Amino acid sequence: MTPDTSPELSQTEHSPALAAYYADKPLMWRNIALIGLCNVGWGVVAGIVTPLIALRLLELGLRENIQATINSTNGIALAFLVMYFSWKSDHTVSRIGRRKPFLFLSAPFIIASVALFPFFDKAHLLWVLVLLYVTSLFFMDIKNSTFPLLSIDCVPSHVLARANSVLAVAGGLVGFVAMRYAGDMIKVAEWFPYVLGAGIMTLTTLCAFWIKEPPIRYPATEKFKPWSTFKVAGKDKRFFWLVAGVGMINGYLAMNNAWIWFWAKETLGLERGEIFSALSWAGLLNIALAYPIGWVIDRFGGFRVVIGFWLGQMACYLWVLNVHDKSGLIILSLATTTIMPLYAGADIMIYKSAPRQDIGSYTSTNSCFRNAYNALLGLVAGWIIFAAGSNFVVGFTIGMVMSTVGLVMFIIHHRLMSRELAAPIPTPITLQKEIL
Repeated sequence: MTPDTSPELSQTEHSPALAAYYADKPLMWRNIALIGLCNVGWGVVAGIVTPLIALRLLELGLRENIQATINSTNGIALAFLVMYFSWKSDHTVSRIGRRKPFLFLSAPFIIASVALFPFFDKAHLLWVLVLLYVTSLFFMDIKNSTFPLLSIDCVPSHVLARANSVLAVAGGLVGFVAMRYAGDMIKVAEWFPYVLGAGIMTLTTLCAFWIKEPPIRYPATEKFKPWSTFKVAGKDKRFFWLVAGVGMINGYLAMNNAWIWFWAKETLGLERGEIFSALSWAGLLNIALAYPIGWVIDRFGGFRVVIGFWLGQMACYLWVLNVHDKSGLIILSLATTTIMPLYAGADIMIYKSAPRQDIGSYTSTNSCFRNAYNALLGLVAGWIIFAAGSNFVVGFTIGMVMSTVGLVMFIIHHRLMSRELAAPIPTPITLQKEIL
């Protein structure tokens, strides 16, 4: 990457240059719009192409246990890759910024893998399809370890949830249209959604060129070590209780995202077009809820929102036990969409506890645990589901149990933090007594 010859800027978020950057509201909203375009393009394509790939591999004989093993292996790799690439992007000094170089590095490989997939869609070429899938997973890991940090970098902390809710509104609108007509795209030709998706990702990636990153120059003073990010984030050991809670609290939703397509196809007997149609309505609801929920998170803080998130997951879990047709799936998807934005309350607690220059170290520590945990959860659930005769409700049950364990982690962290706030300020007399 080309070194930047500009003068070194202060690394603290109170520096004049950074304060001026965050005070520029038109710039902030322009950045949000550009980040939103990138996210919408990538998110919509992932929402359509990813399940199509998974369902096609299932039809070709790659059952849920094998797919779970592949995804879990990737999750374990991501747990460590995210530490390196997030740390690396924190300390990258280039003319185009800290995060964008990694998007431009990974995008061509992901786009090519998606575009080529349908042209090797034959049973005897299953190994090629798996290779393309694994390639896209690896480079997606690089992108997901770095580019999402832009939506934190470019926005002041006190409006973080509300500003990012704009991205959810845009994604919900475009996602509804895309999901609604995904069945029609499949009817045009099996290759059409993949090639169209590759084109959309290419165009929206180009939008990132015009994103202006904050003036943070933070060159590395030492080489990366596996414990580098933990050392930065571990200055307060209570942070690791928060990390455990953030990683585990969404257990039910993680299982819902992993298995709902297989469950709808194998258990409910729905066709691909019907599943897309049923899940598409969730995008419209996301538009209405995104900003109000962002305001709630900014106003009331993370812990109370997390409790509401757990209660919502429990309601969805109880409902999933009673779904038997497309109508029930529509209601389930709407309920899931209602509670999904509340998970941001957990992530916001991580973001607000991190200094701006070290945000990658804090988020990657969190992501390391979350990805390793999700990988293990997916692996165990996948094989249990397979052993139970493709009973995907077993996976949902495992997820809900682990969400409850995550809630306990949050309660412990909350009590530890409250204990410090409640502790009396030491006076000279009390200090003298403690010394004696």
